[in-house]
Order: sequence, then structure tokens, then C-alpha cells
Amino acid sequence: MSIASPFDAVSLMLRIGSIGVAIGSLEVLVRPADLRPAGLLDGEAQLTRARWLLALGFLAPANIALALTGARLAAACAVLVAGGNFEVARAGAIVIAAATLLLRFRTPLGIHASDSMVMITFTAAALGLVAGTELSMTFALGFIAAQSCLAYVVAGASKLREPSWRSGQAIPLISSTLTWGNRPQAVLLSTRHRLAVTLCWITMLGECAVPLALVLPLPAALVVLGGAALFHIMTAIDMGLNGFVWAFGSTYPAVLFCWYGLHGLRP
Repeated sequence: MSIASPFDAVSLMLRIGSIGVAIGSLEVLVRPADLRPAGLLDGEAQLTRARWLLALGFLAPANIALALTGARLAAACAVLVAGGNFEVARAGAIVIAAATLLLRFRTPLGIHASDSMVMITFTAAALGLVAGTELSMTFALGFIAAQSCLAYVVAGASKLREPSWRSGQAIPLISSTLTWGNRPQAVLLSTRHRLAVTLCWITMLGECAVPLALVLPLPAALVVLGGAALFHIMTAIDMGLNGFVWAFGSTYPAVLFCWYGLHGLRP
């Protein structure tokens, strides 16, 4: 496998992303009550927020959501097992992209950036694989790499605008929340202001620096992407946001593929 090859890069990207899709699908399937009326992921109420969505009312029943989630899980498992096969990768990407889009129409509220990245990644990959040419897969990889870099820069730049992030208050405040909090970390940071400031600035500058992976020498580019991966792993541990590890980690093969192209090293 060579990450400089369009299909190999797409295949690796889909396999990494499929791990997150499988985990996320299992999390939903073990809590089916969340999909029913009055549940956190109830589709009945959310589909009434705009008149044009009424045509998608068939998505509201919990059984439909469970079927779509099951389809995502099955497709993710197929890609993980046999994603090196072109036909399996193409079919899996199409199923995951379509099911993810329908589920997002059903329950758009509460969607994380990781869910958006999954939809972008698998939709672009599916389009590239449907066309089935090296050029189409190259365009798909370029689009995914650009979306990944844009997401990091927007996240970092938006934090840089906020006084709470620049002053080092943001991470201690987040650590103190009920939903995303980590009590030991909150207690530690409440007494160590310099550490809190350092963590905030590392987060902001680190996110803004991810696009540099496209132009730096390869060892430095790998360090940048490794730092981004470590950031997601730490937020998964501290905040329970495990989806970000796989959703954004799956875009790194696209970034590296573009690195080879930009440096004229692609076969």
C-alpha cells in the first residue's frame, strides 16, 4: 500500500473513518430509547422545524433510524474487513454516506463537527469511487484535505478571537461543565493559571498550524499531524469526544496524499 496512490489513500481513509462510524453506530444501537419520542434523538420534533422537511417525515420513526444505523454499522464492518477491494470500498462509502445524510436530516440538532466531517469524507470518497478514475479520486482527496485544514483553521481562529481562550480561562471552564467536564483536571487548572494559559494557546496555535503539514518537510508534517491526533485523543479521554479521533484522523491520508502531490513525489 502506498499513500501516494489515490485508491490506497482513499482505502486507508475509509478504513480509519469506518472505525469511528462503527463505534458511533454501536453507541446508538445500545440506546434505542434515545431515538423514540421524547428521546434525545427523537426525529418527530426535529423534522417539524421547517416546512420543506415535512416531506422527509418517513425518517421520523425510531425503527427507520435503527435500520439506517444498522446499515452504517454493516457497511463500516465490511470496509474494515475488505476495504482494500475497490468494489467493497465503493459500496461501503456509498451506504455510509447515504445513511449518514438521511440521519442528519432526521436529527440535525446536536451534531458535532466530527459528524459533519464523517459526512464530508464519505460523501466525497463515494463520489470519487463512483466515477472510479484516478483523477476523480485525486479530486476527492484534495477536497477532503482542504476541508480538514479549513476545519482546523476555523476552529483555531475562532478561539483566538475569544478573550476566554486568550486569557486561559476556556479550558478550566470547559473542564468544570457537567457534560464535557473532568473534575480532577478542573481542580488542577483552577490553581495553575500558567498551565491553563499554556494549554489554551497550544490548542489555538496547534489547530491553526495543521495546514502547514502540506508544505513542511515530511518528518515535520508527520509531527504536525501526530500532534493533532494526540490532541483528539486527549479530548476523547477528557471529554468523551471519541468520534473526533476517527473522523479527523481519517482525513490525514488525504493530507499526506496531497503532500506527495504538492512536492512532486507522487508516482
